[in-house]
Amino acid sequence: MTREWDVTRTTVGTLSIWVGTAALFAPRTLPRLLGASETGTRADVLLPLLVRLAAARNIAMGAALLVTPAPQARRTTEVTLLLTALDAAAVLVARRGGDVARRSVATSLAVLGTAAAGAVRWHRR
Repeated sequence: MTREWDVTRTTVGTLSIWVGTAALFAPRTLPRLLGASETGTRADVLLPLLVRLAAARNIAMGAALLVTPAPQARRTTEVTLLLTALDAAAVLVARRGGDVARRSVATSLAVLGTAAAGAVRWHRR
C-alpha cells in the first residue's frame, strides 16, 4: 500500500504544482481554456489576482502532498478534498449566473468525483 500511495500522492502533487504554475503565469488564459467567458477574462481587473491566489494554493497543496509521509497523508487528503469541493461549488454558482461555460461544470465535477473517490479509497484502508 505504501508504494501505491507514494505513486498517487506524487502524481497528484506534481499535477497540482504544474496546474498552479500555469495559472500563476497565465491568469487570463487558463480560465478561458476552462470555460470562463472571453469578455470577462479580458476585462476583469481582479481576475489575475484571484487566479494567482488560487494558483498559490494549488502549488502549496501539491508541495504538501509531495512532502507528507503516508501515515500523515490522511489530513492532507481531507483538506485537499474540502478545497476541491469548495472550488466545484464556486464553479456551479458561477455557471448558474451565466459566467462560465458548461464544460467548466463538467470538468469541475469530474475533478471533484476523482478526488472524492481517491479519498474514500485511502480512508477505507
